[in-house]
Amino acid sequence: MQVSLRFSSVAGFGLMLLLPLAGCNDETPPPAPPRAVLVVEAEPQKMVFSGEAAGQIQARFTSSVGFLVTGRLTTRNVDVGKVVKTGDLLAQIDPTDFQNNLTAAQAQVSTAQADLTQAAGAEERFRKLLADGFTTQAEYDQKKRDLDAAKAQLQGAQANLRVAEDQLKYTRLVAPIDGSITATGADAGQVVQAGQMVVEIAQDGEKDAVFAVSSERIAFAHIGMPIKVWLQGHPDQAVTGTIREIAPNADPVTGTYQVKIGLTNPPPAMRLGAIIVGEASVQGKDLMTQLPSTALLQTGDTPRVWIVTQPDNTVKTVPVKVARYNTDSVLISEGVNKGDLVVTAGVNSLAEGQKVRPQRVEASKVAVQ
Repeated sequence: MQVSLRFSSVAGFGLMLLLPLAGCNDETPPPAPPRAVLVVEAEPQKMVFSGEAAGQIQARFTSSVGFLVTGRLTTRNVDVGKVVKTGDLLAQIDPTDFQNNLTAAQAQVSTAQADLTQAAGAEERFRKLLADGFTTQAEYDQKKRDLDAAKAQLQGAQANLRVAEDQLKYTRLVAPIDGSITATGADAGQVVQAGQMVVEIAQDGEKDAVFAVSSERIAFAHIGMPIKVWLQGHPDQAVTGTIREIAPNADPVTGTYQVKIGLTNPPPAMRLGAIIVGEASVQGKDLMTQLPSTALLQTGDTPRVWIVTQPDNTVKTVPVKVARYNTDSVLISEGVNKGDLVVTAGVNSLAEGQKVRPQRVEASKVAVQ
């Protein structure tokens, strides 16, 4: 009996220990609360692309001026920066040979004139003799031919004289337009060829803002496009011009395209050679969604983003097409629709189908540069 009673006591004590344990197994932990995530509402829109570049003020029209004859340059009266007026003497070549040619041409004219006078007298006499019957037709025809030859010889000599006079005149190089000297191509003592540039003149009047534009941005430029131009360091000295010329080929050294902006009534401070800044803005044709770069999930070969589905507030990934990567944002051209809630932070810590608590933030409105 004692053994039996002792066994019963031990069994009762064990039963009391098991009852609390059984009660603990029935309690389940509460589910984790939905994770809070930052989201932006997708708003596809036509993006405004803008860019800036440095350039230089140049004259609309520039003339390379040179002699029409070859000779040794004796004087050059202008240097770079000199302001000239039409008719001002720019340079001169040695006129000695051309003066000699003129003297010879004048002598040829005198000789031809004397020959013509003699031939005219002979033709007149033989014409009278033929009329009176004292000479033959053949003899008169010969005198007539001599007269015609003398006239032609005089015309040729007079033409040579005009050429000699012009060539002597061409030894003086004068300014064909009003403007400023921007370059020189020969110095005194140098033999210059006909047509060789001696001075370059930037014509007064209309001016251009000239820029070198990269191949990536030249596709946005078009003739007539408005461009804001201002002096470097002086934004208050500004004017709006339009693109009037785009180089068809890139510079072989820099790979850039030259773009000329026609300026209307630029401020006086925009002198030739002044460094300026130009800004252009153009609206894109395709709808794009701009998202923070933190929204992009790079998994595999295709970039993706997390979308919060409604109304259950669960997340799913969708593939997207990135049109452009910027410093702190990306442009999405495909994969995101208007009104989609896109997760912008913690994208690497989410799981497919996970329930979240979205907290909306305003989308960034940074202009595309």
